[in-house]
Amino acid sequence: MASDWEFALPLPGRWGANSWVVGPCWFFCGHQVTAVVWIGAVSTVGAHAPLYACGGCLDQLHAMVWDFAESGWKARYRKARTVFGRRLRRLADAYQPTETKGSGGG
Repeated sequence: MASDWEFALPLPGRWGANSWVVGPCWFFCGHQVTAVVWIGAVSTVGAHAPLYACGGCLDQLHAMVWDFAESGWKARYRKARTVFGRRLRRLADAYQPTETKGSGGG
């Protein structure tokens, strides 16, 4: 009996292996089987696996990376691109060190 998950994946880590294949996306789209590309590897205690993402999830990852990169205090007034970015912003605002007036011990 053939499995729904039988497909040909490119070899991870090969130079020029940025070819798109049909397979499961590992990210936000609910693991839909669609065109995916290898983007790296993931590991846990005792196991590792190649990591694949579809086009929509790559766009989401791209936006999340920029939200993270711009989440510092200097980017306080930039609009977040994703829900992840809005959460980072709330955390950054909550944990921002406050400047105290007259902190000379008095």
